[in-house]
Amino acid sequence: MLISRVIVAPVVGGVIGYITNDLAIRMLFRPRKAVYIGRFHVPFTPGLIPSQQGRIAKSIGDVISSQLLNEETLRQTLLSESTVGMLRKKARTALRVLSKDERTVADLVRLPGIRERVNMSADEIEGKLTALLSAKIIEAQLGYAVVDSVVGNKMDFITQNKLFTKLIDGNTQESIREMLAEKVNALIAERAPDASAAIVARFRGQLMDARLCDLYARYQDKEDALIDSLTELYTSILGNNLGRLLEAINIERIVVDKINGLDAAELEGMIFGIMKRELKAIVYLGALLGFLMGFINLLW
Repeated sequence: MLISRVIVAPVVGGVIGYITNDLAIRMLFRPRKAVYIGRFHVPFTPGLIPSQQGRIAKSIGDVISSQLLNEETLRQTLLSESTVGMLRKKARTALRVLSKDERTVADLVRLPGIRERVNMSADEIEGKLTALLSAKIIEAQLGYAVVDSVVGNKMDFITQNKLFTKLIDGNTQESIREMLAEKVNALIAERAPDASAAIVARFRGQLMDARLCDLYARYQDKEDALIDSLTELYTSILGNNLGRLLEAINIERIVVDKINGLDAAELEGMIFGIMKRELKAIVYLGALLGFLMGFINLLW
């Protein structure tokens, strides 16, 4: 009789602990909808997470927008030495291409798409060069290069987090990338004419009939100065307008809409997929504690 009590009590305690913890975890998600008996609302329905999905979405969106992708974080990333160095490298590569280009500046001005941007009624070469450079800067779509550098190398604090990776999936990241790149490009387009005028003023001359390869050779020693000017343009645009950029994108709203757009089954499957091992550990821990409590109960 004593032996059966020693065996049965801990086993029953373990089973109870297992079942109660498993039930408690499932009640976080189930039922997925409110249950009514007549007009009476059954308590604890829907489960905790479905009933609080909006608040959870708001909290996650707030964490990402205020702590992970806030202005200071992006400023440190977008204006970091590595990002600026990457842009300088791309600018230098683009300039080196000119060393093999035998077209003249005038040929470029007459190209479709550039001609429309150049004020052909103005005779000043400086004005034409300014419009040409401005058009080239805008057409370069530097926003995508900048954002790809950030998303690819500087936002691993999101991709390393399983929950954020699931909630902020590829489509959401692409939406953020597109909007951020478009806003950067818009800022560059807004500032490009004035910045181009300042750059051309430093290198103006009778250049319209000169071949691009000859110009490169003539001003090769000015390459660093030109790259410095382009870098200053980039840092000036982002440094002064990053707050406007984030406000226009509204990352928090993107995240909130994404999470709220999930139905209860998708959210449950996502969280169970991420935390399956941890949730099972809680269930097993309940069984262990129940077993120990059943055994301890024999000592009283």
